[in-house]
Amino acid sequence: MSNTQIKADITPSEHRDFVFPERTPELLSRTTNCGICFSGGGTRSMAATMGQLRALHKLGLLAGTRYISSVSGGSWAAAIYTYYKNEATDDSDLLGESPNSVERKNWGKEEWANSLKEHNLAKPATTDFLEVFTHHAIHHNTDMAWIYAVRDVYFKPFGLDQPNYFSLNTQSVDSVLKANQQLQPNWESCMFDIARPDRPYLIVNGIIIWPANKELFNDHQKVNRVLIQFTPLYTGNPWALRLHENQELENVDSINTGGGFLSSYAFGSSGPNQPASDNLKMPIPKEPFSIWHASGISSSAFAYFVADSALSKTRLEKFVPQMDYWAVTDSGESQQMSQKHYFGDGGALDNNGLMAMLQRRVEKIVVFVNSSTPISKKGSEIIIDADIAPLFGIQSEQNLPNNAVFKASAYDDLVNGLWKANKKNGLCMHRAEYTTLENRWFGTPAYKLEILWVYNSPVEKWIQLLSVDMKHEIRKGIESSEGDLKHFPNYRTISEEFLKLVELKDIQVACIADMFAWSIEENADVFTELLGK
Repeated sequence: MSNTQIKADITPSEHRDFVFPERTPELLSRTTNCGICFSGGGTRSMAATMGQLRALHKLGLLAGTRYISSVSGGSWAAAIYTYYKNEATDDSDLLGESPNSVERKNWGKEEWANSLKEHNLAKPATTDFLEVFTHHAIHHNTDMAWIYAVRDVYFKPFGLDQPNYFSLNTQSVDSVLKANQQLQPNWESCMFDIARPDRPYLIVNGIIIWPANKELFNDHQKVNRVLIQFTPLYTGNPWALRLHENQELENVDSINTGGGFLSSYAFGSSGPNQPASDNLKMPIPKEPFSIWHASGISSSAFAYFVADSALSKTRLEKFVPQMDYWAVTDSGESQQMSQKHYFGDGGALDNNGLMAMLQRRVEKIVVFVNSSTPISKKGSEIIIDADIAPLFGIQSEQNLPNNAVFKASAYDDLVNGLWKANKKNGLCMHRAEYTTLENRWFGTPAYKLEILWVYNSPVEKWIQLLSVDMKHEIRKGIESSEGDLKHFPNYRTISEEFLKLVELKDIQVACIADMFAWSIEENADVFTELLGK
């Protein structure tokens, strides 16, 4: 019988001198200081991300990319791409094959639907998620129902449904087993899922929601949302942030968050009660923390309701995931400080996964904004996804007052650049250089970087390659929100299909994936210049 304790590493960080354990000589020599962000957006983002990965894989750009930062549906895709074990035989099999020019010219709806194969990464996006979620909500702990449904629908087809820990490679697993050979002699390497070779280092983004168990659901209660990152080697947030129930009053209940990292396999432990260092002894978590736990938290959209203090009306709070948590800054008294906290969708704070990149001073970033909001113009105002403006200190209905990392004056350049690219009928993208603003909520520094923003919008040049019937079907979906491709490609995150929660049709998945795959390959020089060695 196994001991009730394990050994794990706790890595503290001082101010902005963050120590990121993945920055080994091997990773630094193999990759350039660049990264890719896959935004949230449920099954729409999962399908779009499959096409984006397909093109980047075909262009040979992924192995040299240092980071992938993902949120929600983007995390489903990125985590499966990083860890898949079954179904697909290789990456090309997983990401799907694009039709050739003759097939695009002749395919009708049936051929497009049939082109999505069982072994393709985004095929599970067509599964009845609501049925699986309802089953778990009735028969299991309600706060785990979403996570279990994510496991069964999106991860199980690819052999990732076991209660395994996840890690980076065989060397990192061997290190864990060696440290724990006395405490956990029954642990074996097969209990750890490891990343496939030559992958960018994966960051899955979620949030901690606080305060909890007090006046969380009072409409007048301020709710804090704090970043938490799940990665193959560690979980946590390098930036130490102390939260108060009322930010104007210091003498009220408060907690510490962040301040460093805990080995991911130890997440959920009540802690070591010792100052942060390597190989600390602590209680074993109640169950292994798996990659599907991380992706389930990252996509738990109930967090939006928490963030808006609306759960008292909806009674959805029981479905918000809860985990034991303590800050690295409290490591010396962690068992006293550990308590259950609400965790949720990273999209409720940073739907593009950009903050994790800025914390690591990544110098070249591709941000795929797989939004449900079509780019449009109302008078002189260009309308895009509401999560973008707060990054420039411009507030929107998303209410993200702490997200400013760019000068407000750069926002018009971005929206005008996207609008101009969109009007040229090609991929809606804009490339710009920035000097970031220091951000005291996320702990991001001021430095220079370059971003290629890629926005989810119809690509007319791709549409022109299709058959007459498919052109008509897509334009009908865009212009009148009717047919099998209504709202293309900005499918709704919730209830795109009648009486469905998040699932899409095969044709919807196949078309948005191919639109992005073709468009990125058409702009191969832009992506290669940014991501290539």
